Amino acid sequence: MNMDLAADLRSYATGRRDSKKEQSLLRRIRALPQPQRMELISLLLNSDCPAALPMADRAQLRRGDYVAIFKQGLAEANASSIIFWMRATVRHIGWRQVISILRDVAAPWPSGGAFALYHMPFLFGDYPLPPSLKQACVQLLELYEREKPLPFLPASWRNRDQGKTKRPFLFVWGGRQIRSLETDSEK
Repeated sequence: MNMDLAADLRSYATGRRDSKKEQSLLRRIRALPQPQRMELISLLLNSDCPAALPMADRAQLRRGDYVAIFKQGLAEANASSIIFWMRATVRHIGWRQVISILRDVAAPWPSGGAFALYHMPFLFGDYPLPPSLKQACVQLLELYEREKPLPFLPASWRNRDQGKTKRPFLFVWGGRQIRSLETDSEK
């Protein structure tokens, strides 16, 4: 690992954000081989540097590195900060991988996965959820809500199975419409 670059990163982590210095550091990081990039970004992530996640987003890491960063965010972030971890990683790993990871770490509210679920719709504007994953998203919500209700879901979500028929339902979650099934235009 380039010791001068590591020292510059540690120095930058303790100071204020500076866009020109950040760009210069990113150019130097991108010039390194992939494994060394992640080592340096890990130093930043572990130093609680406010620029760590934006730099990780722009460091052109491997997909597996972004998965590791997302999982670190699930383990370390709180309900407010998980959105920053997601913004830095979701576009690099994709919704299918995010849903898979959240399914693997499913735990009742409050948990890192449940916090991430709360923030998912707020990222749909920048990274839309493909129609093919809407049903997987609904199943993920059902998985998280098995033991304890998620406080951010509306009453229409909890009442969806009260009727005798399994009619498709629609509710608004984080300002986005979520349907259980694709409804027919005649209904």
